[in-house]
Amino acid sequence: MARPYALLRSGFPYYMTLGMRRVTSNAVDIAFGKNERVYVLTRGGLGNEIRCINWADDNLGTIGTGTFQWPSGLLCDDDEMLYVSDEAHNKVFIFDKDGAQQASWGEEGSGEGQFNRPTGMSFDNDGNIVLSDTLNHRIQTYTKNGKFLSQFGEFGDGKGQLNMPWGVTVDDQGDIYVADWRNDRVQKFTPDGQFLMEVGGPGNDKGEFDRPTSVAVDSDGDIYVCDWGNDRVQLFDDEGRFVEQFLGDANLSRSAREYTLANPVTLRLREMADLEATKRLRAPLTVRVDDENRLYITDFGSHRIQIYKKEAYQLNEREIAPPLRNPVLFTT
Repeated sequence: MARPYALLRSGFPYYMTLGMRRVTSNAVDIAFGKNERVYVLTRGGLGNEIRCINWADDNLGTIGTGTFQWPSGLLCDDDEMLYVSDEAHNKVFIFDKDGAQQASWGEEGSGEGQFNRPTGMSFDNDGNIVLSDTLNHRIQTYTKNGKFLSQFGEFGDGKGQLNMPWGVTVDDQGDIYVADWRNDRVQKFTPDGQFLMEVGGPGNDKGEFDRPTSVAVDSDGDIYVCDWGNDRVQLFDDEGRFVEQFLGDANLSRSAREYTLANPVTLRLREMADLEATKRLRAPLTVRVDDENRLYITDFGSHRIQIYKKEAYQLNEREIAPPLRNPVLFTT
């Protein structure tokens, strides 16, 4: 799909919150099924499992309870098969939407088809799974049934090298983006692993990262990065230029509101509290975007998912002035 020449960025308002502590405790990743089903991978807290909810924020049950030890990544395919990477087991587990385990694959090691702490996953444009093999400092690609296809990456801090890669995504043009966790940057590669671009560096200023955990790319080519240590998500354009950041704007989800209304002590505590901090992101772990330009952030430390909705309009070259040498934006 061709990328727009430029965008009129109208805004990126907060949209809604899903989940709460007693359901989506320590949300790690999120995926979407049919009939408004939403799957949330949880780790620690109340359990290592997949929690199924919906857009109405109803609790629809759990999948995989007792199977996972340190789950990290979650995918859902068109048949609503669920794929979970587990760092401790060095495996990928496969479940159907009804919770029955269908298969698992992977083993510990450093050879082809082996793992040392598998974490983030993404489907490529052929439906294969691209996976961060974190402590082997590489990216591997598999078929959905676990057949090894390819790999790239080596330990280091040079261009194209990796140091504990975590999140990974594939854009609609097939390019691969890696949240290079310990190098505090995001790197972009061709489908066969050739280095194209890097974004970021260590720090807490705009455009800098403190242990980025996840990356997503939308159909406009915009890049979203979960800046875990800085409690924020940052947005960059397709050339890696910083655009804006998300610090958190959550309200109570429907399930959290119903729980709070039923608990007088919780109501009193909230009535007496400074609510500013309750809106903010705390250790966000994963970002996802969908084809409706909605941004999903798994707000790990606050046990919920914050959702934003992009408002942007594509422009062609005739509709916008050429780039300016010293741009200064005034509100009009």
